[in-house]
Amino acid sequence: MIEDARHIPAGTELECDVVVVGSGAAGATLACELIDSGLSVIVLEGGGFAFDPKAQELYRGEVDDKGRHGELTRYRRRMFGGTTTVWGGRCAPFDAIDFEARPWVPHSGWPVTRSELDPFYQRAHAYAHAGNYTYESSSLPDGAKPLVPGLDSEVVLQDRMWRFSLPTDFGKTNRARLEKAANVRLLMHANALQVKTDATGKHAERLRVATLEGKEFSVKARFIALAAGGIEVTRLLLLSNDTNPDGLGNEHGLLGRFYGSHVSGDLGEVALTDKARDAIWTYEQGRDGVYCKRHLRIAEETQRRLGLLNYRCTLTHPPFGDPSHRSAVLSAAYLVKRFLTHQIPPEFSKDMASREYHHVREHIRNVVLGSPGLVGFGLHWFFKRTIATRKYPSVSLRSKANRYTLHFDAEQAPNPDSRIVLGDQLDQFGLRRVRVLWKTSELDSHSVGECHRVLTEEFARTGAGKVELPHTEAARIIRDESGVGSHHIGSTRMADDPKQGVVDRNARVHSVDNLFIAAPSIFCTASFANPVLTTAAFAVRLGDHIKAVAR
Repeated sequence: MIEDARHIPAGTELECDVVVVGSGAAGATLACELIDSGLSVIVLEGGGFAFDPKAQELYRGEVDDKGRHGELTRYRRRMFGGTTTVWGGRCAPFDAIDFEARPWVPHSGWPVTRSELDPFYQRAHAYAHAGNYTYESSSLPDGAKPLVPGLDSEVVLQDRMWRFSLPTDFGKTNRARLEKAANVRLLMHANALQVKTDATGKHAERLRVATLEGKEFSVKARFIALAAGGIEVTRLLLLSNDTNPDGLGNEHGLLGRFYGSHVSGDLGEVALTDKARDAIWTYEQGRDGVYCKRHLRIAEETQRRLGLLNYRCTLTHPPFGDPSHRSAVLSAAYLVKRFLTHQIPPEFSKDMASREYHHVREHIRNVVLGSPGLVGFGLHWFFKRTIATRKYPSVSLRSKANRYTLHFDAEQAPNPDSRIVLGDQLDQFGLRRVRVLWKTSELDSHSVGECHRVLTEEFARTGAGKVELPHTEAARIIRDESGVGSHHIGSTRMADDPKQGVVDRNARVHSVDNLFIAAPSIFCTASFANPVLTTAAFAVRLGDHIKAVAR
């Protein structure tokens, strides 16, 4: 059943077994897992079915490092489906090493392992429409063919890949199931304001809820699951300070700390040699029809030996904004970027995410001289991207010169000084907005620089290519220029010991017996991969746990 919360009389108290805050990758997945469970479920979504600037305004906040961390309204959507309404669909599970306590990575180590999470990853794949649960390049139809021929290395491996969802809007694809479910009640335009507990602060009794029009009501539940994204669930806990002035779950001062994301960007070019002229530069389709993208990674043994964070690297086209690429396609995309506002995230291209234009004449020249090639690309884009259900992931261009930009995605180390706190600004309900104090560390830039060095040396040693950016320059670029802050990880981290984390291994807030978190904020480390698939896997796992506890 789907209802509009604006029609609920002020002062009403609704009751259910489970209330879920949010309808994105975590919220929609958790709600679906609870269908036919015998439990009554209410899902609260602050927005509507379409994007509403008034609802989105609640996500506005302060960012200390505006040059490196994106605006807080850019990467989040307060609407049905949450941020999955705008994500690119890229999927990968975390590696086994990511869950380990690594001596060279302070505050690393999870209370769960990759093998424990694998069954839930597999079930999450169905929600993401990401095909078969395999990330080995050998599973591709012609998987024996290497990504970069001639790069025969035991240090730089090319045995794995990304998988790409439709991209799947978790709200849209699950709407019919939730609407038909007899035990699920989906309330739109219902904004969760605070968690209200009993006098001890150890049991969550109800949620305080309101519409933008100022109508307030409450939802009383046996179990409360906050699934509104890493930043918003942290804010909700900080705002829920009736019994603890520092917020629910903040007995040890950990709430909001260890906030992290990923370090991502382009680091120079590799000029491939003739032996690598058949390198795979494009997206491939697996036997299940899912688009995949091969990548290079640093072997676990090398990570351990050199003290490196996790890392992936792909071959891609030159930056859109540099007209020296002489590509009509890239220049045409650059010239129309103002029509794509907020559709291109900075981690994909800072040139495209910025509203500023440079070298316009040169870009126009590229378009004019290369206009015949634009026709073929336009047809490909129309059929494979615009009207297709499973969309071609992004622009992918072959380099006639056999030169490719190196795009990397790297782990950020947990940092207790990187924080989410409450700021001084107030939202429409008179509640304090968040303030993000995102900080990277020397380990982050050093690790990417060392990974780049290893990559450079292996290309040279094997004769497969020449990387043209020195690793010392790479470390400087990471330290001074790189940074996005698009993935909101770690601020309610998981740990068996309450002195080390906010939630336990079952994602329950340590100090509250019925309050759970379903968001990437529970992650202990960030790995190399964006968090949607892992978030959905933990939501599936939480569904099983709540059903077991309820029984």
